[in-house]
Amino acid sequence: MQGLTVREQLEDFPVFQMSIISIIRIAEPVAFTSMFPYIYFMIKQFGVAAKEADISRYSGYLASAFSFSQFLCSVSWGRASERFGRKPVLLVGLMGTAISMIVFGFSTNFYIAFLARLMMGSLNGNVSVIRTTIGEIAVERRHQSIAFSSLTLLWSTGAIVGSWLGGVLTDTENLPEQIGQGPKGSSLLERYPFALSNIVVAGVLCTSIVIGWLFFEETHEHKRFDRDRGLEVGDYIRSKLGLEQPLRPWRKYSNVYDQRRRPERLMSDYDGNEMDRSSNSSESIELQLYSSIDPDAERAGAIPGSKPTHVDYVGAFTWPVINTILSHFILSFHNLVYSEFLPVLLAGKIQLKDLQFPFKIKGGFGFSSDTIGMILSLTGIVGILVVIFVFPIINTYFSTINGYRVALISFPISLVILPLLVFTLPEYNSHIPNKFFTGVCLYMITGLNTFSGATAFSQIIILIHRASPKKYRALINGYTLSITALARCLAPIIWGWIISKFDQMGYSGVSWWLLSCIAIGGFFHSFVLEDYQEEI
Repeated sequence: MQGLTVREQLEDFPVFQMSIISIIRIAEPVAFTSMFPYIYFMIKQFGVAAKEADISRYSGYLASAFSFSQFLCSVSWGRASERFGRKPVLLVGLMGTAISMIVFGFSTNFYIAFLARLMMGSLNGNVSVIRTTIGEIAVERRHQSIAFSSLTLLWSTGAIVGSWLGGVLTDTENLPEQIGQGPKGSSLLERYPFALSNIVVAGVLCTSIVIGWLFFEETHEHKRFDRDRGLEVGDYIRSKLGLEQPLRPWRKYSNVYDQRRRPERLMSDYDGNEMDRSSNSSESIELQLYSSIDPDAERAGAIPGSKPTHVDYVGAFTWPVINTILSHFILSFHNLVYSEFLPVLLAGKIQLKDLQFPFKIKGGFGFSSDTIGMILSLTGIVGILVVIFVFPIINTYFSTINGYRVALISFPISLVILPLLVFTLPEYNSHIPNKFFTGVCLYMITGLNTFSGATAFSQIIILIHRASPKKYRALINGYTLSITALARCLAPIIWGWIISKFDQMGYSGVSWWLLSCIAIGGFFHSFVLEDYQEEI
């Protein structure tokens, strides 16, 4: 928040719950980014692409499969989180991702891999649910910048781990002639060279499931009072470790109709840290307790707001909400193209005869999967440093919307320069002795893009949260994820085709420069946004 120091923003911050939700969240970018270092080699090994220029197109199909299924299912997952609570939906999403990763790692052809990506998108709607959950954990405005920016920090951290795992655990130098087959006596991992990283990532996801089941506290304003056996086991573990156990609401009384335990007594017994979040959350909990003690009150309508109402889409999707979602759509579109096709550009074969500065560009940088994994991992570190050190400074001296605009203007710069770096390769430019200079330039450009993404996504999430009417936030987050998934579905298909066509023509740089035009459009659109006042 503008004007508040970092110390003031961290005062009474809900550290434990944010730590648990962070463990749940970080597993997913690990899964999503682990395929980037080897996807070029995987598609090439499938033999589905007739020409190397077509690999970009098939890479786009895999990315779109994930996003399209997410687009279809994310709103349903948001509704499920309203009906069953945040916790079960988050854990089911992690399990669905783990299963999908195993299927993807053991894919023997493009179509099985495509099915695995469809599964991954349809079985997991955690992004929108986590955003809603964080809003319910960090209800104080001064905590929200750090809480929501942690999503970007977690993405960057997960991207480091995922890219490193995908690069190091995948041997693209010794691939079998056909996946799933090999000489007699060959091991399982020799026959399925892309399986190991996916097995490890699935293990990370399962670990997150266990930790979430044991220690994550439900944040849904009604479901949080239901008995949670996972938390009970977690509390037992905490007691054995000598740690303090919170007093759970279902342990405070054996019969909600016992008039000796008045609602105000129950309220005073409840965990002070949880109840002090805001006066609004206290009121909602008190209403829930009164409703539990007198079920007839709810049926009679004596408790305001206790009866669920139909969704007022006009009231939910106001112009501020629509414009912030549209801005998120544009940002997600060009950022997804960059994330998906940067590894393809880095892995593409160097084609010297088709290079002529500045417009004639064909092929790529010719890097191996471990080199690509290293580049992606180190640029992920930039994202972490931005969130830890730069974002609090931006948040102190800039309003949310101005910080967002500063981030957006950086995208076109990196996208224009990126394809031109192929001319710094020593194979093309004899004045450059080795690839060190090329590597430094790549780290600078990808670092700039990572800085922009880390800042922009943190700010737009806050803007959407504050623009949304409180009672519709879960619904709006679900639709935001769905619309964003549509952007991530369209982007790989459209740009995979564009990159393939321009690469065949020998002008692949044009596809990146067109992408920079979309980023410029997103920057100008940000001027219709404002620093919205959150509904408390």
